[in-house]
Amino acid sequence: MLKNDTTPFGITILCILWLISIMSWEAAAQAPEEPLQNPYAGDDDAIAEGQIFFRSFCWGCHGRKERGGKAPDLLKPQWLHGWSEEGVFHTISNGRPGTGMQKFGGKLTEEEIWRVISYIRMEQAKAAGVSLDVSMQSAKELVPYMDGEVQAGEGVFFSETIACGKCHTVRGKGGYGTGSEIGPDLTYIARTRSPQFLMTSLLNPREYIAPEYETITIITKDGKEVTGRKRKLLDRRGREDPETVQVLDSSGKLWTTYFKKNIKESFTPIAGIMPENFAQILTVKQLHDLFAYLLTLE
Repeated sequence: MLKNDTTPFGITILCILWLISIMSWEAAAQAPEEPLQNPYAGDDDAIAEGQIFFRSFCWGCHGRKERGGKAPDLLKPQWLHGWSEEGVFHTISNGRPGTGMQKFGGKLTEEEIWRVISYIRMEQAKAAGVSLDVSMQSAKELVPYMDGEVQAGEGVFFSETIACGKCHTVRGKGGYGTGSEIGPDLTYIARTRSPQFLMTSLLNPREYIAPEYETITIITKDGKEVTGRKRKLLDRRGREDPETVQVLDSSGKLWTTYFKKNIKESFTPIAGIMPENFAQILTVKQLHDLFAYLLTLE
């Protein structure tokens, strides 16, 4: 009846039906997709197969026992909750442009990639000293006390008073942009660390310090006291030189080598490089703004 109805009423009905169909199509198109889930999580057979694939394709960069080489150490506990299953899947499938992580989609099927992830998760759980079932149940998202404003958080990060950007860099802006090596690059920190880990690092930075960013205070035999980031000197075979230690000065640009025979005393300083009083110097809003900004770095 409506097909041949050219009256104003009929045209109105047709327009309404047309709008409803368009709105329904747009709603379906905009509906969020369900995150990818690992169909082989905790499957012993899949884990065993994943170990074979990992050794075949990944050892060359991530190192034997997954403890790092050219590429990151995948067994650090924070990786267990610090990256979603979907994120790991896409990284293995598509690679990471601008890094050494190559694309394995096409070399490995989707099922094989999920088996590799199952193996990695099992090894991460072992390294963290927890069972795989318990670790996955505990990987719940942190619910912040209040919503933060990302732009305001970026302002806090690069402000002169809080000065996160003096030691850290984000996409080339900040500490590393001036040649400083005091703190790690945070460009992808939300991809590799959980929200819980990020908040803990803000409020209690001594909870975890990566070995390559540990600090040291040395007192030389002639009375000179130096505090900075420490670094071990390695020979061509990757073995530590037992006679020397390097210390980065406060500018984050100059490494100085000290012979241990000339050092009277060395110890870990009480105060770390990263401020430990953010809970006092930041307002509640500033803390949540900063947290919201960090969560965008992926």
